[in-house]
Amino acid sequence: MDTKLGLTISVVMLLTSTVSYGQFETAVPFLMIPTSVQGNGMGGVAASLTTDDAISNLSNPAQLGIFGLTNSLSLSTYSPKTDWLPSFTSGLSLDVAALSAGLKLNRYLNLPAPISVCIGFSQVYFDLGIFNRTLANSPTVVSRWHAYEKADLLSLGVGIDYVVKLGLGYSYKWIDSELAPFGTEQEVGLGVAKVPAYDFGAILQVPVVDIVSHFKRAPVTFSDKVSPLFNLTFGYAERNVGGGVSYGIQTQSDPLPRQGVLGWNFEVGLMSEVNHRPWKLFSFTWAREAEDVLVSVRTIKTVLTPGDTAYTNQFAYKSWLGSIRPIDNLVLGRTNGEIALQKGWQIQIAECLYFRGGSNTDVGGLLYQTHGESIKLNGFLKLVASLGIWNPHRGWGAYLINHVDLQYSTCAYTSTNNSLLNGTKFSSINIVLK
Repeated sequence: MDTKLGLTISVVMLLTSTVSYGQFETAVPFLMIPTSVQGNGMGGVAASLTTDDAISNLSNPAQLGIFGLTNSLSLSTYSPKTDWLPSFTSGLSLDVAALSAGLKLNRYLNLPAPISVCIGFSQVYFDLGIFNRTLANSPTVVSRWHAYEKADLLSLGVGIDYVVKLGLGYSYKWIDSELAPFGTEQEVGLGVAKVPAYDFGAILQVPVVDIVSHFKRAPVTFSDKVSPLFNLTFGYAERNVGGGVSYGIQTQSDPLPRQGVLGWNFEVGLMSEVNHRPWKLFSFTWAREAEDVLVSVRTIKTVLTPGDTAYTNQFAYKSWLGSIRPIDNLVLGRTNGEIALQKGWQIQIAECLYFRGGSNTDVGGLLYQTHGESIKLNGFLKLVASLGIWNPHRGWGAYLINHVDLQYSTCAYTSTNNSLLNGTKFSSINIVLK
């Protein structure tokens, strides 16, 4: 087999794992690559960050429930695909596309509170490149194959808006790992694996100003056109839940990279209204998430004969929070040797421009820093309308400002510790119908 494939897989496994197990690794580590461009601009925070970008559902399917409360459709795709580890010059690339469609049940049923049901489909495609198969003792190429890994997800979310907003979500995923043809030099650990898994999660958003207004029975405002904004959001997701992954040898398997993620954020700012719809004039968001790879490993020592000892690893999955400690990790910002921390911030101006930054720290220290930006068409339309330059009250103008948004987001990783992640860039286009 071409040694380039073995080197490529080794580097990918090393750099997509946030927790080191010594000589033990999880299978299909591409599933741990954070995919949300907006979240990646904030250090990788995505499971607790509410957004109308369909790709965010990969971080937490509960995003679907929150999305459906105010939106009908979202179509997101990388543009262009991401060159993964560009300094490695390996030809690795990551491509992601997602679709979300939501339905507000209150349009058809008399319900005591707004309730949404939303479905989504998404795909993550990790291209490992094209490799040559050669003879055992000859450089002669006898065949070529295209190595890749991908995951297809079908998701369902439910949201309810009653004093607070609650989103619940579930994703079923089909994982396909095509590393090499069966029987290639009988190499253990390479081949083809197809396994199922699932994700689930919850998001709770607390609109503090709205709650105060509700109990005061009067809106909290600064003037007739401006009011304060203060939201607290909490999110939990468990991803890649399933059994082991075997490449052709059923008695040998590695664990899925099961992840538990817990996070929170706060958003403060100013609100107004355009064309009878809410408009964020300005806001600042700060967020932090803690992530644990929910896999524990036990090394078993077996004495075969005097002087001959075998060591084997057995894995087991942890449950729920694993080693995450909410106060210690999320409030005080400390690690405990087993979890990774993502921290980020966002400044948004008039729903037009978004600026982001953050950092990702694993158990060994700072892994990389991030920065990112977004530009959104709907915010510019609201800004123009608020200045009196354009009257969108009728016809196509009213439809655009009330129902359509076109978004472009980009972000990049930077690292000062010679990490191969340095220079990795993400960008995406998102179309939203409200």
